[in-house]
Amino acid sequence: MCLSATPTIPESESSDENKGRDSGISKTGNAKRNETTNEDLSRRQSPPVSRSKASISRKKSAQSLPRRKGRLPSETASEIQERDNSPISDGTSAMSEAQSSPGGGTEAAALEPSLKAISNLPGASKLKEDVKFFLAYHRHYVTFRHYFMRQDAQSFINNDILLLAMQYEPLLYAVVGFSSYIYSVRHPNGKLYTFLQYYHKSVTGLLKSLSTSNVHHDAMMLTILQLATFEEYIGDWVSVTDHHQAAHRMLTELYTPEKINENDFRRYMFLWYTRFDIMSGLLAANEAILSREWYIACELFAVEDEASNPGNISKQFYTLAIRSRRVGMDMASLIAKTSRGLITIEEFSRQNRDITARLDKIQDAWGSLVHPDHLITSFPNKVPLGPNDIVDPYVPGKIYDESLWDVNTWLIDIIGIRMMHKYQTGLLLQQLDLAELQADALKLCSLIETMERWPGKPKDSILQAQSSFALAALFIPSDEKHIMWSRRTLAKVEQLGFIYPSTFRSKMADLWQLPELNHWWLPNEEGYPRLVNEIRDWTRERELKPRDTFREDIRDLKTMFWRMTMDDDSSHGSSASNILTPPTAVGLYLATSPSEPTP
Repeated sequence: MCLSATPTIPESESSDENKGRDSGISKTGNAKRNETTNEDLSRRQSPPVSRSKASISRKKSAQSLPRRKGRLPSETASEIQERDNSPISDGTSAMSEAQSSPGGGTEAAALEPSLKAISNLPGASKLKEDVKFFLAYHRHYVTFRHYFMRQDAQSFINNDILLLAMQYEPLLYAVVGFSSYIYSVRHPNGKLYTFLQYYHKSVTGLLKSLSTSNVHHDAMMLTILQLATFEEYIGDWVSVTDHHQAAHRMLTELYTPEKINENDFRRYMFLWYTRFDIMSGLLAANEAILSREWYIACELFAVEDEASNPGNISKQFYTLAIRSRRVGMDMASLIAKTSRGLITIEEFSRQNRDITARLDKIQDAWGSLVHPDHLITSFPNKVPLGPNDIVDPYVPGKIYDESLWDVNTWLIDIIGIRMMHKYQTGLLLQQLDLAELQADALKLCSLIETMERWPGKPKDSILQAQSSFALAALFIPSDEKHIMWSRRTLAKVEQLGFIYPSTFRSKMADLWQLPELNHWWLPNEEGYPRLVNEIRDWTRERELKPRDTFREDIRDLKTMFWRMTMDDDSSHGSSASNILTPPTAVGLYLATSPSEPTP
């Protein structure tokens, strides 16, 4: 399939993200948003690659993708449609709901510019109304934050992905499925069938495309990554692993470490992929599956590109992201080799010092992005602090305003990365400093609370903190006040559509001695979206039988809960004693040969 360039989607005048509330790049004068033209898009998109089907065989392609084709739980699609008189999968019905719901008139009006932009694209006349509606919703509401990226990736999310989706149906349905999921989980009448029908069409279409076409291309790669993102949102990490491995095969077939850096489009696609590569490795105590040369080449390019564009905050953000990815890759490698007894204590210490030094360098680079003029020094309409508050969120000078909001989220990421590093190395060395980890966790919680209290915060910005906060929750003080604050924060994240894996809920229930957390984070089902409950039921069956130990380790969040046990004498409401038994560090031996570890 030839992916020719198409006109850019005009910037939406209604989107909060595109209005300038988050336009830190333009406000600081360091960079301008990418203006996509036919010529520019053609240059940024890589051409389709022809090669023999052996590169990604039909058998491997099918195995690397979920074989469950969007199957509905217990009910069939027709049964759900019969039960629900007006399923919002119908575009007219969705728009009608948007108009009739509280504040819906404003929502529907806000979508009009995006609907017009989508309708003006070549080929849009052939799209059904529901597809147009959810493409417009993606254009207007879904941002780089929902993809756990930074503002420099805004054009990639809001332009490039949609442009390719118009030319490749599996990607179209993957994008529409994700958009309809974000929409459905926020609306009281949201239905499971709405987004699962698109997910099903995307998966089956991609499998057919992979098995019948001699040409693999960017749009296929984006489809796999988009499906993986949706699966991460619903807590289905077994399926995420399937798509991560499929993306790895396609990435290494289509590109080289040099070619991936040829344009912004490919670089952000690489950044998207490596997030799954690093997270899978860290969670399962395995190395990243993409070879080290890719990470090194991309970091070298990013550093040189930033040096050639002094003061460009987009380049600075990208360099930070790539450096963080490489540190994550090295952390995963070190933990994996150590836990398998493949490294001496001297080599472990050397590599660990190197990782610490590079984390320091990342934090120094973060410091170069800050600007005192953008520090928030006062809050309007303060809410008086009460007995349930764990921090004072109104301390001046803790966070930056909307123009530098990504600086805030980067600090949360840095704290989270350092916590993971301290946690895993502390366990392996049997020198875990819980007091230090608790101090880091409280610092992170304070930042999150302050950011959430700021009236000008970007919509759904807490989603970018979901991973770091999940780790911090392990180390907060275990009194009732801190636990309840954490429970409310976890509930807030899930109410926005990011559903934590069932393993995380069960382990936190054990840690806090609150078995009801297996059902919902808050007492009496407070704020429990019906749709979130249905999604949990659907994913529960999908994760029961991982087909190998790697997927089992991912599902069980292996390194996040290294052999965690609880003091049986701890009582609810008291200061619980959390005993984290470290894994055996058989690899930390003094001999020089990794083939002869001492017990």
